[in-house]
Amino acid sequence: MVTPAPSGRTVFVSRFNRRLAIGLWVLVAVLLASSLLIDPAPVKLLGLVPAAFGVLVGWSALWHPNVVVDDDGVEVVNVFSTVVVPWAALVHVDTRFALTLVTPGRKVAAWAAPAPGRAGTAVARRREQRHGRASTVPVAGQGERRAGDLLATDSGDAAYLVRERWEELREADRIPLGVADTTVVPMRLHWLTIVLLVATAVGGWFALAAQ
Repeated sequence: MVTPAPSGRTVFVSRFNRRLAIGLWVLVAVLLASSLLIDPAPVKLLGLVPAAFGVLVGWSALWHPNVVVDDDGVEVVNVFSTVVVPWAALVHVDTRFALTLVTPGRKVAAWAAPAPGRAGTAVARRREQRHGRASTVPVAGQGERRAGDLLATDSGDAAYLVRERWEELREADRIPLGVADTTVVPMRLHWLTIVLLVATAVGGWFALAAQ
């Protein structure tokens, strides 16, 4: 799912992952409510801890990850970190397992844009044939597009956004050449998310053991 943002920024999120997040939250709410209705004893309130873990997993792993494309580069928000890949550092866009931005020093895979499985590939190919919708942005070095490049898949739609903006900026001579090796690719860890996940996971295990 693509969401336009201010200042020429385009935000991509996985619609499928967000549906999974909603499903997980509903399941957590139903299990917690059922537990409290069956036995509302104070010890059952400990169930709030594993419930909090489930809610946090849904948000951090399924709802929050995204890919932001703008004229400065590509920001990849994953579960535990955010990486900003400047256009000057980008050398290749891969979709074998997920949208992956390749730089001289690292490969940045996008949690929000996984490649499809067999079923997803078959559905995406049928959609392209039915609607005549195919990427017009060339995929260098590939004779036949990978399944991960198909539009109507998370990896394919995200890769299309990245390649399209990358091609536009290269044609406009707005990307410096020959500096990929020296261009910094900053990363920041999501320390608060990491701490909360660990705390609620450990607390949830003790809470379940106490019931």
